[in-house]
Amino acid sequence: MATFAERLKELRKEKQLTVEQLANNIGSAKSTISRYENGREPKGDIIRLLTDYFDVSIDYLMGVSDIRTPSIKNHTKDLKLSPEVETIAAHLEGKDLSLIHISEPTRLALI
Repeated sequence: MATFAERLKELRKEKQLTVEQLANNIGSAKSTISRYENGREPKGDIIRLLTDYFDVSIDYLMGVSDIRTPSIKNHTKDLKLSPEVETIAAHLEGKDLSLIHISEPTRLALI
């Protein structure tokens, strides 16, 4: 499996970006991207920022998996709603739900 540094460089090159262009596109410093591509481990929100930018999973970016993005279709085809939820959904289908009122005490509790 690839390392984070290898994956980052591979993804950047696929988009035909320089280190400086990638840094500018995600609001980072050129030196930071360069350090990551040379083996420094990422910190904080940069991982999420990069996965969103390149549209890949965290596992792929970190070199844990070779699957770029998990297929939601494969997971959702086996999911089935309970009969109760299906009944509620059927009753609400086509209804204008914008008129639902939340009482002031409840609204304040939600804030």
